[in-house]
Amino acid sequence: MMNHENLLNRLDRERSARKQAERILEDKSHELYCINRALELSAEELAMHSERLNRILDTTSSAIVVVDSDGGILHANQSARLLFGEENTARGCAILALFGHAHEVPLARLLLDESRVKKVSEVNMRGANGGEFPAEISAAEIDLDGEQQSVWSFHDLTSRRHLEQELNQAQKMEALGSLASGVAHEINTPTQFVSDNLRFLEDSFCDVFKLLKVVRNAAETLPEDLRETFLATLTAAEEEADLEYIEDEIPSCISQSLEGMERIGQIVAAIKEFSHPGIGEKSAINLNDAIRNTSIVSRNQWKYVSTLELDLADDLPTVSGNAGDINQVVLNLIVNAAHAIEATRPRELGTITLRTQKLDSAVVLDVSDTGCGIPAQNLKRIFDPFFTTKEVGKGTGQGLAITYNIVTNKMGGVITVDTEEGKGTRFRIILPVTDRETGA
Repeated sequence: MMNHENLLNRLDRERSARKQAERILEDKSHELYCINRALELSAEELAMHSERLNRILDTTSSAIVVVDSDGGILHANQSARLLFGEENTARGCAILALFGHAHEVPLARLLLDESRVKKVSEVNMRGANGGEFPAEISAAEIDLDGEQQSVWSFHDLTSRRHLEQELNQAQKMEALGSLASGVAHEINTPTQFVSDNLRFLEDSFCDVFKLLKVVRNAAETLPEDLRETFLATLTAAEEEADLEYIEDEIPSCISQSLEGMERIGQIVAAIKEFSHPGIGEKSAINLNDAIRNTSIVSRNQWKYVSTLELDLADDLPTVSGNAGDINQVVLNLIVNAAHAIEATRPRELGTITLRTQKLDSAVVLDVSDTGCGIPAQNLKRIFDPFFTTKEVGKGTGQGLAITYNIVTNKMGGVITVDTEEGKGTRFRIILPVTDRETGA
């Protein structure tokens, strides 16, 4: 039986061991707490970095998609989700399904297989609405935690293509304008000498007929025997030449020819004015002159389907802009009106009316037609690039879009439209007048 002293010693040892174990447990608990807290802070920091990275990716205009080694989507930024659709960019969806054409899938597979960055200038992709659009893409493989992944970047080229087409159209119009200006210059010279020759003929025939009258009057003073013979010979010659008819018709013929040459001169002058490229900076433009010149140049577009009436206000203030832009706007609206009339009145002439007026510190141009009008469902889209309801080859959908861009963006004006199906349409353009002090 253990004595009392041994029991006390044993108890002391157990108490000491328990205290030491408690200290160790407390130290380990504190150490675990610190480790856990550090892990929590690290996780919070990682989450913060992840959120920050996602925000950065979501604010970029390029569509970015992270893909695993099997071609499955792991992550897509906001631009990608908007461009391709949420359901098409969800985790696990195939990246190959975003390509527009089947023949482009091998190209996508090539991008997946190659480790280097691969840039493609243009590929058709499938958008959120199912339609296709041109895109520039690049792909690069990366190693994340020992797993091969790839990062795809897509840049929508639709706007760039629209701008390129608009620029090409503008360049084409400039080239046509230069050609028209050259043709007008070449026509002007022969027109001038033909006009001069006609005026010479007009004066000469008047002199010839005056001479014939003098001869006939002089014959009356001859002796009777000579007079009768001479007058008989002269009358026979006049009848053979049908002089009476010639005397009636030649002045009219020459007058009509001169009128035609004056008309050609007006057309040539209008073409030269219309096709003048102008200067890049804004200048004071006479809107009424632009309307008159453009109505002459565009005559072949409207004369078979309508009459064209001009109601132009006197003393109209000038507007600030580029002469070529103003001509383009008026031409687009006249041609658009002619097409609208042709669509609803194929066998009778409609009416196109261009009216100008001053309104406070602005100038107003109304272009009205008696055409088919615009359906309500199309009214919101008429200024969209490439939107057209015309048959293939009749319209490109660029005219009103270019008009809207010139009026609103280049000239700081406003364009509105009033229409009624089956009765006609009126486009109203309001442009600020030129600053009298600056001329701009």
